[in-house]
Amino acid sequence: MVLALWLTLTVALTPRGERTLLVDGKPLALPARADAAGLGLPVDLLISSEERTILATLLHRAWTPRDTAAVPANPEVPVLLDGRAPDLELEHAGARIDERLRLSLWRSPERLRGLPLWVGVAAKQSGVRPLLPPAQPPAATQDAVDRVLADFSFGLSQARPIAAQPRVTWVELVEPPAGAEDLLFDLPPAPEPPLQPERTHPAGPPVLRPLPPFQPVAAEVISRPERAGRRVALTFDACSTLDRSFYDDRVTRVLVKTHTPATLFISGRWAETHVGQLRVLAQNSLFEIANHSFTHPHMTEVPPERQREELLWTQQTLFSLTGRLPRFFRPPYGEVDAQLAQQAAQSGLRTVEFDFPSGDPDQHITRERLVAWVVAKARPGSIVVMHMNRRGWHTAEALPEIIAGLRAKGFVLSQVGSMVDEVLWNPATGR
Repeated sequence: MVLALWLTLTVALTPRGERTLLVDGKPLALPARADAAGLGLPVDLLISSEERTILATLLHRAWTPRDTAAVPANPEVPVLLDGRAPDLELEHAGARIDERLRLSLWRSPERLRGLPLWVGVAAKQSGVRPLLPPAQPPAATQDAVDRVLADFSFGLSQARPIAAQPRVTWVELVEPPAGAEDLLFDLPPAPEPPLQPERTHPAGPPVLRPLPPFQPVAAEVISRPERAGRRVALTFDACSTLDRSFYDDRVTRVLVKTHTPATLFISGRWAETHVGQLRVLAQNSLFEIANHSFTHPHMTEVPPERQREELLWTQQTLFSLTGRLPRFFRPPYGEVDAQLAQQAAQSGLRTVEFDFPSGDPDQHITRERLVAWVVAKARPGSIVVMHMNRRGWHTAEALPEIIAGLRAKGFVLSQVGSMVDEVLWNPATGR
């Protein structure tokens, strides 16, 4: 709950472009603005909180921290405060596909009420285009600030305006929402360096290629194909939102080591921020690359034109980076209706759900339970969903036993495409 408490303020501008604010009875000299490609962005937030509390609260509200291990297609326009890069940087999907919200935080040497103090800038990045630099620099907007304040309000916090023109709000964030700290559990590092693409690629940013012609397909939702024989498909989502948009290299290593085919549902935003990792996956014939929307919205809640953008932006991104045109689409959160399935079909994509969820996003499901559940539930034609963007807490540890257990029961592990092709194959025509 946010308590809006108005304070009596003393604000003065210093010759160096600083603002001196009276915060909780203490004068603080702070930079008045940050710089983004020569554009001044006003400092609009002060946050008193531990770093862990900030991260847990914002992860809980679907903000994504910058993945320092990722290789993006194009770097973001840097936001600098007195020449310093942010100590914390997060992004959130915007209301439109061509915009996103950015939050940049710098740790201050001061403390307030015993808590570390952070100086913050909330901005909207408009002009977003797949695989291309944004058409314009980030801009200060009230809706970006409002989104940050609203999301902080889910923790134990109070927000107080402490300056005007431009407005600065001080947020004291004491505790994250219940259960949010579970999202901070990090996975152990891989014992080996990350896999690297075997083939060389031209220097510089990837080139956005036009989509080749595609044919509409049947507007069906595939969850467990009939007549699939003893095939079972292991599928892995790389989501671009929820609580993390990273990459668990250990999952890939297990699949390669065990020669296990799999279908990988990749979001467009994840692809363009993990270019190197995507190329590692695409160069291996074990892996089928599929579409998982661009920004991972609730697709049944957005208008048809946004659905089409989500599908085709992702198709173009994946085709440009891999040379493969995906045949399948998995809706975020497993939410699909007839209109969305039809929209996907018109874009040349068959919609794929799953026979049953593995449960790997649940931190409290142990490796042993994950293995037992998947091996017990699988049946001919099953499509199992797991995660490879570090949302599966024990996926990499459980995967070797899951693969061995399924094979011991006589199942043939398969890509979704191979399974569907076998079901659709007509022996009379040979097609």
